[in-house]
Amino acid sequence: MSSLFYLIGDKLMNIILIRHGQAESFASDDASRMLTTQGEHQSQQTAAWLLNQGYQLDALIVSPYKRAQQTAYHVAQVFDIPITSCDQITPDNSAQAAFEWLDELLLPESATIAVVCHMPIVASLVMLLTGESSAGFSVAEAQVIEMPMFTTGLGKVIARFVPTV
Repeated sequence: MSSLFYLIGDKLMNIILIRHGQAESFASDDASRMLTTQGEHQSQQTAAWLLNQGYQLDALIVSPYKRAQQTAYHVAQVFDIPITSCDQITPDNSAQAAFEWLDELLLPESATIAVVCHMPIVASLVMLLTGESSAGFSVAEAQVIEMPMFTTGLGKVIARFVPTV
C-alpha cells in the first residue's frame, strides 16, 4: 500500500511519540497497571508542554493499556480531541506493525499525530521513523518527529520534553 501521508506545500508531518507517565509497579496484569499520582502530574505537564509549543493535534492514538489511556486522557482534555485506541502499540508489539497500522489511517495530509505508548515500542518507533538509534524514553517523555512524508527513515527529532515532576 502506498503511504497515505504526503507533504503539502512546505508543511511537514509531525509524529509526537509519548511514553506513558509513571505507573504502579504491580497489578493483576501488565495491561491493568495504573498511573501513580506522580504519573498523573507528569502526564499533565507533558500535555501542557505540547499546548505551550503550539501543536494542534489531528489525531491521538493510544495503547489500550490503562496507564497509556490515563496519560492520553490529559492530552485529550487539553486539545479537546478524541482518543483512538490501537492494539498495535502495546509493549510487545513490533514497531513495523504499528507503522503499518498508522499508515492505513485516513488522516489529514501533513497531520500532527500524537501516539501514546510504552517502552520498548516507543523507542523502536523513533528508530524506525528516523533511522537513528534511541536511548529510550523517560516516563511521560514526548519526542516530536518531523517528516516530509510518512515513511521509514526520513524523520528527524525536532523537539523533546521530559517532565520535571
